[in-house]
Amino acid sequence: MLPFAPPKKTPKLDLNPRADAIRSKLIYTFYLIDHFEGLSHAVPRYNIQDFLDSKKRKKLMLMDHHQLVRFHVVPTRNIMVTQEKRWRNCIEVRCSRWPPFKMWVSSVLNSQTFKGFIIFLIFLNMVVLMISTEIMGKRGITYVKITRVLEVIIWIILQIFVTEIGLHWFVSFQRYWKNPWNIFDFIVTIISIIPEVIYPFKKYQSVTTHRLLLLSRVLRCLKLFPRVRQVRVLIMAIAKALKAMALILVLLAFLFYVFALSGIYFFESYTQSSRMDLTYNMYFMDMPNALVTIFILFTMDHWYALLQDSWKVPEINKVISGIFICLWLLIGAFIFRNLFVAIMVTNFQNIRSDLSEEVRQIETQTQADKFKMEIMEKRFSQIRSMDKDITFRERFTMDPALIQTADNPDFSYDEMSPGILDWETYIHKNLPGLYAADEDEQVLWPRDSLFRYFELLEKLQHNLEERKELQQYMVLALSNLEDK
Repeated sequence: MLPFAPPKKTPKLDLNPRADAIRSKLIYTFYLIDHFEGLSHAVPRYNIQDFLDSKKRKKLMLMDHHQLVRFHVVPTRNIMVTQEKRWRNCIEVRCSRWPPFKMWVSSVLNSQTFKGFIIFLIFLNMVVLMISTEIMGKRGITYVKITRVLEVIIWIILQIFVTEIGLHWFVSFQRYWKNPWNIFDFIVTIISIIPEVIYPFKKYQSVTTHRLLLLSRVLRCLKLFPRVRQVRVLIMAIAKALKAMALILVLLAFLFYVFALSGIYFFESYTQSSRMDLTYNMYFMDMPNALVTIFILFTMDHWYALLQDSWKVPEINKVISGIFICLWLLIGAFIFRNLFVAIMVTNFQNIRSDLSEEVRQIETQTQADKFKMEIMEKRFSQIRSMDKDITFRERFTMDPALIQTADNPDFSYDEMSPGILDWETYIHKNLPGLYAADEDEQVLWPRDSLFRYFELLEKLQHNLEERKELQQYMVLALSNLEDK
């Protein structure tokens, strides 16, 4: 019987947790367990970004059209997605031979040319109103012909405005009413249409009806507000400032009422005076006049003249009247007016900074997308560039003139090969855009680069562990050296 031999101890396998986690991620990403168990399946070699470029798509369809495509769900970016972009991403639109008519109408309405044409019509309407006002009431065959031509132009402009609203309804009736500026534009257009329709059918055109017609035509100039971005920002800032000043306006209205009522009491003898040389004795006669007078003093207009005129009446106490007017000037004209200006300026600055931040984010995202697309294009054309580089090096070794140039110490292949930028320079050039890009956005790597990245990252973890052990050994060696 053979003596019992103790089993050999298997060497302890020292695993690095971080390296093991990276290895697990590599196995999971590339389906390596399925390959080992014989359950291998086709792995997508391309992603959806490869099909965004028409040249790449045609090349892939000719070379390798049976391969799978990997789809990644990326987070939604904080940018505005227009209806036209949504239509372009629809499968029905992509598979159809011709785009839908609504999509074409939407592209026309959103084009800069059409918007500029509408703005031109608004200014033309203003010019026509100015000319018609100048020749109003003048008689003569020439003026009559000019008036008729101007009327025809006004009707054509009005028909174009109505057609624009109809096209917006045709594209999306519900989405049209979700925009407050569209509602404003619709109200202005309807108000200007009603007098134009009623006026020709009236038998007797009165002066009031004619003035109403001119007023409705003037209101069409307000259609310029929704179409100019700077005007929209200005109106938004005013509306936002009014919301912020709600409590201040309530307090100001209360002070208006208190000072108007006090003015009627303090200037009662001035109002009821029988002197004929008084100019402003009607200013504090009743409540409406007193409120108007307080508003005039709020604008610092005629305050000293009113004070001097009230002092002509002997019954008026100069001290009380002077304190009353100066106190209102201090509270209203200095404090509240400056508060209004400060709130308006603050709101303008906030809206401007918000818009600037949105523009900066969009520009940064665009720069980052451009950088990524350039990386993908370079990766895709790597084989072609390698062939060109081999041809260039062969020509370099055969040309004596180039050999003499290579003796120069400042010579580099990057200078001789056109279109190839130094990698470090290229990265530093686009680094700010990558820093400011969305951190949650998923980057789609080529599979060979991703596999190599996992390998190098695993080796890095082992190297870091070795470096840590070497540092410990170095500390022990230095401590032993000090002990000796």
